This record gives sequence, structure tokens and C-alpha cells, in this order.
Amino acid sequence: MNRYAISTPEGTRDRLFGATRLFRQNERRIRRLFEDRGFQEVITPSVEYYDVFSQANSPIGLERMFKMTDRNGRLLVMRPDNTIPIARVVTTKLDQDALPLRLYYNQKVHRASSFHRGHSTEVMQAGVELMGASGMMADLDILTTAFEALDVVDSGTFRIELGHAGIYRALIRSLDIDREEAENIRGLIENKTYAALRDALEPFSDQEAYHALLAMPTLFGGAEVLEEARQLTSNEKVLAAIDYLERLMSAIGAAGFADNVMIDLGLVHGMDYYTGMMFCGYVGGSGSTVLQGGRYDHLCAKFGEDIPATGFAIDLDALSGSVELKNENKVDTLVFTDAANLRRALTYIRESENTAELAPCDTLDEAMETAKKKGIPALISFVGGGKKKMEVQA
Repeated sequence: MNRYAISTPEGTRDRLFGATRLFRQNERRIRRLFEDRGFQEVITPSVEYYDVFSQANSPIGLERMFKMTDRNGRLLVMRPDNTIPIARVVTTKLDQDALPLRLYYNQKVHRASSFHRGHSTEVMQAGVELMGASGMMADLDILTTAFEALDVVDSGTFRIELGHAGIYRALIRSLDIDREEAENIRGLIENKTYAALRDALEPFSDQEAYHALLAMPTLFGGAEVLEEARQLTSNEKVLAAIDYLERLMSAIGAAGFADNVMIDLGLVHGMDYYTGMMFCGYVGGSGSTVLQGGRYDHLCAKFGEDIPATGFAIDLDALSGSVELKNENKVDTLVFTDAANLRRALTYIRESENTAELAPCDTLDEAMETAKKKGIPALISFVGGGKKKMEVQA
């Protein structure tokens, strides 16, 4: 037997029963929150021209995209990112007078991973984009939406780590180094590789930025971290970013989320993409990131319109693997009926305050056995014009 004919491609999986219920439960709650916060849904094609991502200087390299060609030979890719196609839509198809726009999406991205890495190549994301708004209130709008999105899924145990792209960018630009060396240092900070970071920065030990860059992986914690960072530099752009984070933290605390946010100045991913605040989110006791976002003011300009923007994306697959299934929509009642009373039974199911389902059985005994196997505590019978409720003994 050809095992490839009956297996799923690398990085994909089947999602069954309880896992699907959990996934849809989280998806439903987050979608409802986005709409309650005034965001409108957009859907973009699952296949895009590669040029869209190339023009936007996507941080996702060509080697991580699934590729094909159209009938004219133009290179197509399976959508590897949701934000860039939305920026394309906003700048080319929507009326700029309607700005700011509050948009949300719930759709898959496809990213190839290295062999034997075990990463998913098909990820369902839910996210929001606030296009055409800048300033602190716009950032707080997105941040509080992120807090609430994680809260509706995993109340009380979620955590957001907050940083600022301007800090690393200002420090590294003060050194006379090329792009490759700067990227190496960024990667060492992100991975918290302290010894290698010290070696890489040693040639710059006589410069002020040396101490701040060396400390970045350790600058993690509460608001006191910002004061510690402030003592390491006199760089005006860095100090301005620190002041901004301090104001954000104060506002977040006043909004009731002080216990769910931490500062992480070692948060330096996506430096060519983010322009201001940046953040990532976690739930429960999981160490894996389930949410990423931040301000990206230069993306829309790649498509001809200079529009400020901020947003975030939630990895619904990672999120659903980090929380427990809540007893939402659990079936409370099995409804048995004969053909003559089918309409009455269906009306009861539709109007019942509890969750009920129709028994696909021809006899009451079969219905009772079905209820026992499925753990449904009550059985209602519509037969002969009557209605009878029975408790199901396990």
C-alpha cells in the first residue's frame, strides 16, 4: 500500500471531535469579540501573486512559501500571511475617505517549514487590523482587543509581553555595522544567546550602545525594567520609545490588565516590519506564542498609500492546544420520535433552552442505549401524541 496516498502532507493534520469542538469554540468566541469591538470581516484569496509579498518586503522568505504558476507562467503562492493581502486590499480597493478602517479576518496561512522541524505548515489565524489610525489610543485599541481576545478563551491566565521596535533599531544604527552583522546581533538577542551576544558586541565595547544591547535579553519584567533601560543609554530615540512604553503600561493598568502584561525589551523579531510597539501573547502554562502583533506604519506605502496601521494575529491552532475544552453546547437532551411526531420533536429542539439533538433511532430502547453511550443525561420521547421525559442512568 502506498502510505503517501492515505496520510496527510507534512505539517498538516486531521482535527477530530473534541479537538474540533475546542477549535470552533475558540474561533466563535474570538469572532464574536471582534465584531463586538466594531471590526468588520474581510476574506482574501488563498492564492496570491508572489509579487504582492515581494513588493511588501515580506519577512517570510520565498523558500517558506508554497509556490505554483498560473496559465500565463506568473508565480503564485499559497497565502503565507494575512496582513499583507489586507494592506493590498485597503490601498487598492477601498475608499481612503473611510479611514480609519477596523478589519478582522479568520483564515489560513500556509508556510513551508524545514525538514523534520515538526512545525505546522497550515495554520488558521484570527486577527484584526486597524488601518489609518496612529497614536496611543489606536495602539491601546488594538492592545485591549488582544487582551480581551485571550481573556474570552482563557480567562485570567493569559499574558502579553510588550516591547518596542524603535529601541533596538536606534541602538543598532548608532553602530557602524552592515545589515548582515546587525541581523546576527538581532538573532542573538531574540534567542537570548548571552555568551555569543557578548562576543559579537565586543568590538563595540567602547560605545554607549554596547551596554544597552548586551542587556536587552535580560530586560524582562514589570515597569521597573523601563527605568533600568533608561539608565543604560542617552539615545534620544531609545528614551522616547521607553517613555511611550511607560505611558502604555500606565494606561493598560488603568484599564484593568496590569496583572496580564510584562515588558520584554528583548522582543526584537520582525525588525524590518514593525515600526513601534510590538507584542506577543501566551495562555495558561504554555511557553508557545499564540498571538503576535504591533505597529507597522510603512507596509501600506509599499502599495502606494502611506497609511498608518497596527494589528495582531492569533494562531488558533496553538491557542486550542493550550487551553481546555469548556462545556459549551454540550448535549443535554436526546429527543426520540416517530415519523408522525417529527415536526413536534424538531420544534422542541429548536426552541429548547438546553442543547438537544434528535435520536437517529427507530425504537425507544435504541434511543436509550444511544443516550447512555454518549453520556446524555435526559431522553424525551414524542410518540403517540404524548411527551415523556426520562432520566438516563449511566
